[in-house]
Amino acid sequence: MTDEEIAFAEIIGDLVEQWGFKRHLGRIWSLVYLREQPVSPTDIQEQLALSAGTVSTALSELQTWGVVKRIRVAGDRNFYYEADTHIWRSISTVLRTRELRILEEAEGGLSALAETLGRGSRGDAVFQMKRIKHIHSAVETALSLFGGLIEATPLSLPRLTKIFQRLKTL
Repeated sequence: MTDEEIAFAEIIGDLVEQWGFKRHLGRIWSLVYLREQPVSPTDIQEQLALSAGTVSTALSELQTWGVVKRIRVAGDRNFYYEADTHIWRSISTVLRTRELRILEEAEGGLSALAETLGRGSRGDAVFQMKRIKHIHSAVETALSLFGGLIEATPLSLPRLTKIFQRLKTL
């Protein structure tokens, strides 16, 4: 690998690690993405100094996320891999599958908590209710923003502008 390919793989490895994935998933995807021709698992092992088991497991996970696909090359019995070049589709899959779920769970928990506090009679409940509603509003806004980004089309962009305006109030 060239110095630039290694640097790219490290940047993407860092990024996906921040999203909660294993670093080598990003490094493998990077290698496959930067290759003009499909890449074999053996090439990935050699280029990134990874075990066959690690590469196999990682390629299966990357296929599950839809960011690489397994293909055959004419005249060869082996499987090769190529990257999905529709980057936004890959990012939106992660956002939809992970981040939206996390936000939806938080929103449901905050709703239930606000309901519980609303029934209480503690003196500080009113103050706490106000604070919880503020966070609830921020989470709802984040849900709208992520949902809008995932489903974005040129026609839906004005709706996203309204969500960004709402961020100013939080």
